[in-house]
Amino acid sequence: MLPPGVVAFADQITDQEATFEYPEEEEHMVNAVSKRRNEFITGRRCARKALREIGLAPCALVPGEGRAPLWPAEVIGSISHSGQFCCAAVAHTDAIACLGIDLEKTSRISSAVMGRVIHPLEKVYVNNDQMRGSLIFSVKEAFFKAQFPIWKTWPNFDDLAFKESDAMGRLNVLKAADHLPGSLLSALKKMHFRYAFFDDYVLTLCWLNKLPVDGSN
Repeated sequence: MLPPGVVAFADQITDQEATFEYPEEEEHMVNAVSKRRNEFITGRRCARKALREIGLAPCALVPGEGRAPLWPAEVIGSISHSGQFCCAAVAHTDAIACLGIDLEKTSRISSAVMGRVIHPLEKVYVNNDQMRGSLIFSVKEAFFKAQFPIWKTWPNFDDLAFKESDAMGRLNVLKAADHLPGSLLSALKKMHFRYAFFDDYVLTLCWLNKLPVDGSN
């Protein structure tokens, strides 16, 4: 499900107290409970493995605006965690314009949560099914993460509706709210959405390829 130029790593979250690699990261988590600290550490470890894979030296990844990691200038990336796993995806900004990854445990979403995240146009597809509800929740989270570094918007779950494109793990946008920024609505037409189920998890990825300077596709 990864496009050319994107590298991702996943790892299991340990139950034992993990150790921070960088003091500046630990400063941001000093008041966090042990579980949250371990999620943070494991996610950053996955991200640094991915950075090495694309030829960059590991570095501190402190939270920035919206609590998203502050990546090196030439990198776009995303981190997610759910249940016992963390994952991270990164790419060079000269290849990928925006990138979001999300991991969700499919047994956790309730009917009440689905009622808040499912668009009316998605109800027939989801039909109160936890796996499909988790997929829709996750792909919207991946999109939220991908768009934020550029558009700085906080869309609602009912601002987007998705549909399955085919049986190959692809999704298309069925409907987008008109009040979203015009440039974001235009970018949505070119964004890619992928998903995969494994065990009782769903993993989703949203990305936008960097267009050539002349704007051709």
